[in-house]
Amino acid sequence: MESAENPGLVLSREGREVGEEKTSQPSPASRDTFITKNLNRRKIDAAPRPPNNPTMEIKRAGSQPSAVGPADWFTGTVRIDAPFKGSDPARVAGAIVTFEPGARTAWHTHPLGQTLIVTAGCGRAQRWGGPVEELRPGDIVWFPPGEKHWHGAAPATALTHLAIQEQLDGKAVDWLEKVSDEQYLG
Repeated sequence: MESAENPGLVLSREGREVGEEKTSQPSPASRDTFITKNLNRRKIDAAPRPPNNPTMEIKRAGSQPSAVGPADWFTGTVRIDAPFKGSDPARVAGAIVTFEPGARTAWHTHPLGQTLIVTAGCGRAQRWGGPVEELRPGDIVWFPPGEKHWHGAAPATALTHLAIQEQLDGKAVDWLEKVSDEQYLG
């Protein structure tokens, strides 16, 4: 924007002086060279859109009912919210999972691994043969493919985490035996 009192003086949007207006323009040849060089640097191979889901999808908060964690897979009270699953060819799946105090998963594995992002509360996780580890908000846990593990709330505090995993041949998890109280308490 140009100053009304001082023609040629350039002002910012807030009206502060930022300098004199440039009167010389780059030559068409130098502008074309600049554009060509930058376009060549920014070439991006876009992934083709899957034919069954050509656009962005938004699942609004509250649009999906909460689900109770099945007793075969969990000990204690567990709530599963906002489950999601990518459309083919995507393999990602996940959900927000809340464990009441003392609640936990059964032992399980994931064919392509699992990431947990702890969002609230205090919890525990353990890999087979390892120590029970404490979890707090902001912690990010990675379980590699095939690693036997469990996770859940602390004995006196609830835990909420976002669980993300990929599916292999349509399967994201293999459920195993329940975690005993002795294993849970470490």
